[in-house]
Amino acid sequence: MTASPRVEARGAAFHAVTVIMSAVVSLTFLFGFGNVWLLALRLGVPSYVAPLVAPAVDLSVLGLLVAIRELAVRGAPVREVRAARRLLLFASVVTLALNVAEPALAGNPGKAAFDAVGPLLLIGWGEVGPGLLGAMAEPRPTRPAAATPDPTVVPAPASRR
Repeated sequence: MTASPRVEARGAAFHAVTVIMSAVVSLTFLFGFGNVWLLALRLGVPSYVAPLVAPAVDLSVLGLLVAIRELAVRGAPVREVRAARRLLLFASVVTLALNVAEPALAGNPGKAAFDAVGPLLLIGWGEVGPGLLGAMAEPRPTRPAAATPDPTVVPAPASRR
């Protein structure tokens, strides 16, 4: 049994990009968890509720990224992916706002800028990643090798009129 051309087209680069996207999402998840917990405590949210907000938002982002990636790899039309991408953008913006709110409230713009890096990467990968993986999953036609001249064949001289 042979693999489909789509599966054969996926190589090391495709898998590397998938792993990198997964790592960025995971690190952003861990990074944001602490930031949002601190914000919740600062705002007076009960300590048993404080650690629940960041995972809910981040798991929404993660689920949407996985779903959109699968749809992109399967070649789903853009119109079918549009609603999930809108929700992903909304959840990513919420993640950004939650991550920068605590240092912004504390009057620390440097820390707010630092805390924005992870969510901004998440927004970027959410926007670029699915299309990138979809394009990488598409089988590409191979170019025929350029014909090399046969050194044993001598071209005929051009005739003059």
